[in-house]
Amino acid sequence: MNVIYRDVGSNPPPPVSGDWVRAAFTPKRARDASMREILATSDALVAELIAADVIVAGVPMYNFGPPAQFKAYIDNIVRVGKTFGFDRSRIGEPYWPLLAEQGKRLVILSSRGDYGYEQGERIADRNHVEASVRTAFAYIGITQSWNVAVEYDEFGDERVLASIAKAEQAADRVVEELTRSSPCHRANAPAAA
Repeated sequence: MNVIYRDVGSNPPPPVSGDWVRAAFTPKRARDASMREILATSDALVAELIAADVIVAGVPMYNFGPPAQFKAYIDNIVRVGKTFGFDRSRIGEPYWPLLAEQGKRLVILSSRGDYGYEQGERIADRNHVEASVRTAFAYIGITQSWNVAVEYDEFGDERVLASIAKAEQAADRVVEELTRSSPCHRANAPAAA
Protein backbone atom coordinates (compact mmCIF):
# COMPACT_ATOMS: atom_id res chain seq x y z
CA MET A 1 0.00 0.00 0.00
CA ASN A 2 1.32 3.40 -1.00
CA VAL A 3 0.14 6.42 0.99
CA ILE A 4 0.61 10.00 -0.16
CA TYR A 5 0.10 12.69 2.46
CA ARG A 6 -0.54 16.21 1.21
CA ASP A 7 -1.25 19.03 3.66
CA VAL A 8 -3.06 21.64 1.56
CA GLY A 9 -3.71 23.72 4.69
CA SER A 10 0.00 24.33 5.28
CA ASN A 11 1.06 24.16 1.64
CA PRO A 12 -1.94 25.19 -0.47
CA PRO A 13 -2.01 24.90 -4.24
CA PRO A 14 -2.10 28.21 -6.07
CA PRO A 15 -5.60 29.53 -6.72
CA VAL A 16 -6.96 29.21 -10.22
CA SER A 17 -6.56 32.37 -12.29
CA GLY A 18 -7.47 33.51 -15.76
CA ASP A 19 -4.03 32.45 -16.98
CA TRP A 20 -4.53 29.01 -15.40
CA VAL A 21 -7.90 28.57 -17.18
CA ARG A 22 -6.39 29.68 -20.48
CA ALA A 23 -3.53 27.19 -20.05
CA ALA A 24 -5.85 24.33 -19.04
CA PHE A 25 -8.10 24.87 -22.08
CA THR A 26 -5.14 25.18 -24.46
CA PRO A 27 -4.34 21.82 -26.11
CA LYS A 28 -1.25 20.29 -24.49
CA ARG A 29 0.83 20.43 -27.68
CA ALA A 30 0.12 24.18 -28.02
CA ARG A 31 1.08 25.18 -24.45
CA ASP A 32 4.13 27.34 -24.03
CA ALA A 33 6.59 27.09 -21.12
CA SER A 34 4.69 29.60 -18.98
CA MET A 35 1.46 27.62 -19.41
CA ARG A 36 3.20 24.37 -18.45
CA GLU A 37 4.61 26.10 -15.36
CA ILE A 38 1.19 27.45 -14.36
CA LEU A 39 -0.28 23.93 -14.59
CA ALA A 40 2.62 22.07 -12.93
CA THR A 41 1.03 21.85 -9.48
CA SER A 42 -2.32 20.89 -10.97
CA ASP A 43 -0.63 18.19 -13.07
CA ALA A 44 0.97 16.73 -9.93
CA LEU A 45 -2.31 16.82 -7.98
CA VAL A 46 -4.25 15.21 -10.83
CA ALA A 47 -1.60 12.47 -11.20
CA GLU A 48 -1.89 11.70 -7.47
CA LEU A 49 -5.67 11.58 -7.73
CA ILE A 50 -5.65 9.31 -10.77
CA ALA A 51 -3.25 6.92 -9.01
CA ALA A 52 -5.38 6.80 -5.84
CA ASP A 53 -7.92 4.16 -4.94
CA VAL A 54 -9.09 5.97 -1.79
CA ILE A 55 -8.96 9.71 -1.17
CA VAL A 56 -9.17 10.75 2.48
CA ALA A 57 -9.87 14.48 2.71
CA GLY A 58 -9.60 16.27 6.02
CA VAL A 59 -11.87 19.27 5.51
CA PRO A 60 -12.69 21.42 8.53
CA MET A 61 -15.67 23.75 8.40
CA TYR A 62 -14.66 27.40 8.03
CA ASN A 63 -17.64 29.76 8.06
CA PHE A 64 -20.02 27.00 6.92
CA GLY A 65 -17.89 25.74 4.01
CA PRO A 66 -14.50 24.24 3.19
CA PRO A 67 -11.35 26.33 3.73
CA ALA A 68 -10.02 28.35 0.79
CA GLN A 69 -6.95 26.10 0.62
CA PHE A 70 -9.13 23.04 0.03
CA LYS A 71 -11.20 24.92 -2.54
CA ALA A 72 -7.94 25.69 -4.36
CA TYR A 73 -7.18 21.95 -4.32
CA ILE A 74 -10.60 21.19 -5.83
CA ASP A 75 -10.10 23.86 -8.50
CA ASN A 76 -6.74 22.30 -9.41
CA ILE A 77 -8.05 18.73 -9.76
CA VAL A 78 -11.19 19.54 -11.74
CA ARG A 79 -9.31 19.65 -15.05
CA VAL A 80 -10.66 19.60 -18.56
CA GLY A 81 -9.22 16.66 -20.48
CA LYS A 82 -7.78 15.14 -17.30
CA THR A 83 -10.64 14.56 -14.86
CA PHE A 84 -13.63 15.72 -16.92
CA GLY A 85 -14.32 15.81 -20.62
CA PHE A 86 -15.75 18.75 -22.54
CA ASP A 87 -17.04 18.93 -26.08
CA ARG A 88 -19.41 21.79 -26.90
CA SER A 89 -20.63 19.91 -30.00
CA ARG A 90 -21.78 16.96 -27.88
CA ILE A 91 -25.59 16.92 -27.91
CA GLY A 92 -27.31 17.11 -24.54
CA GLU A 93 -24.36 17.09 -22.17
CA PRO A 94 -21.09 18.73 -23.19
CA TYR A 95 -19.37 17.67 -19.91
CA TRP A 96 -18.69 14.16 -18.60
CA PRO A 97 -16.59 12.63 -15.81
CA LEU A 98 -13.35 10.93 -16.79
CA LEU A 99 -12.76 9.09 -13.49
CA ALA A 100 -16.10 7.28 -13.41
CA GLU A 101 -16.19 3.50 -13.02
CA GLN A 102 -12.63 3.33 -11.73
CA GLY A 103 -13.68 2.28 -8.23
CA LYS A 104 -12.26 5.38 -6.55
CA ARG A 105 -13.68 6.17 -3.13
CA LEU A 106 -13.76 9.36 -1.08
CA VAL A 107 -13.74 9.74 2.70
CA ILE A 108 -14.41 13.23 4.08
CA LEU A 109 -13.22 13.83 7.65
CA SER A 110 -14.51 17.11 9.02
CA SER A 111 -14.53 19.13 12.21
CA ARG A 112 -17.00 21.78 13.26
CA GLY A 113 -16.93 24.29 16.07
CA ASP A 114 -20.69 24.20 16.61
CA TYR A 115 -23.07 21.24 16.51
CA GLY A 116 -26.27 20.21 14.73
CA TYR A 117 -25.01 20.21 11.13
CA GLU A 118 -26.06 16.66 10.19
CA GLN A 119 -29.11 16.13 7.96
CA GLY A 120 -32.32 16.81 9.88
CA GLU A 121 -30.55 18.60 12.73
CA ARG A 122 -30.92 22.20 13.94
CA ILE A 123 -28.57 23.97 11.49
CA ALA A 124 -28.09 21.36 8.77
CA ASP A 125 -28.95 23.96 6.12
CA ARG A 126 -25.73 25.84 7.01
CA ASN A 127 -23.41 22.89 6.33
CA HIS A 128 -21.81 23.44 2.93
CA VAL A 129 -18.74 21.28 3.53
CA GLU A 130 -19.62 17.69 2.66
CA ALA A 131 -22.13 18.55 -0.07
CA SER A 132 -19.72 20.84 -1.92
CA VAL A 133 -16.84 18.35 -1.69
CA ARG A 134 -19.04 15.43 -2.81
CA THR A 135 -20.41 17.51 -5.69
CA ALA A 136 -16.94 18.37 -7.02
CA PHE A 137 -15.70 14.78 -6.77
CA ALA A 138 -18.91 13.37 -8.31
CA TYR A 139 -18.48 15.78 -11.22
CA ILE A 140 -15.20 14.06 -12.10
CA GLY A 141 -16.63 10.59 -11.49
CA ILE A 142 -15.90 9.76 -7.84
CA THR A 143 -19.35 9.11 -6.44
CA GLN A 144 -18.81 6.59 -3.64
CA SER A 145 -18.19 8.57 -0.45
CA TRP A 146 -18.41 8.57 3.32
CA ASN A 147 -18.20 11.42 5.78
CA VAL A 148 -17.27 11.48 9.44
CA ALA A 149 -17.35 14.66 11.50
CA VAL A 150 -16.41 15.88 14.96
CA GLU A 151 -18.59 18.63 16.41
CA TYR A 152 -18.57 20.85 19.54
CA ASP A 153 -14.91 21.81 18.97
CA GLU A 154 -15.46 25.38 20.22
CA PHE A 155 -17.10 24.14 23.42
CA GLY A 156 -14.08 22.15 24.64
CA ASP A 157 -16.09 20.12 27.15
CA GLU A 158 -17.35 16.54 27.48
CA ARG A 159 -19.51 17.00 24.37
CA VAL A 160 -16.47 17.35 22.12
CA LEU A 161 -14.93 14.26 23.75
CA ALA A 162 -18.14 12.31 23.10
CA SER A 163 -18.21 13.57 19.52
CA ILE A 164 -14.60 12.48 19.00
CA ALA A 165 -15.40 9.01 20.36
CA LYS A 166 -18.46 8.75 18.10
CA ALA A 167 -16.41 9.89 15.07
CA GLU A 168 -13.66 7.37 15.83
CA GLN A 169 -16.25 4.57 15.87
CA ALA A 170 -17.71 5.82 12.59
CA ALA A 171 -14.22 6.01 11.06
CA ASP A 172 -13.54 2.42 12.15
CA ARG A 173 -16.74 1.32 10.37
CA VAL A 174 -15.68 3.17 7.21
CA VAL A 175 -12.24 1.48 7.32
CA GLU A 176 -13.91 -1.93 7.71
CA GLU A 177 -16.16 -1.24 4.73
CA LEU A 178 -13.28 0.04 2.60
CA THR A 179 -11.17 -2.99 3.54
CA ARG A 180 -13.97 -5.41 2.65
CA SER A 181 -14.53 -3.75 -0.71
CA SER A 182 -10.88 -3.16 -1.67
CA PRO A 183 -9.58 -4.84 -4.84
CA CYS A 184 -6.73 -6.47 -2.85
CA HIS A 185 -9.13 -7.91 -0.30
CA ARG A 186 -11.42 -9.27 -3.02
CA ALA A 187 -8.48 -10.75 -4.93
CA ASN A 188 -7.25 -12.59 -1.81
CA ALA A 189 -10.68 -13.71 -0.64
CA PRO A 190 -11.53 -17.39 -1.03
CA ALA A 191 -13.85 -18.16 -3.90
CA ALA A 192 -17.45 -18.88 -2.98
CA ALA A 193 -18.48 -22.50 -3.32
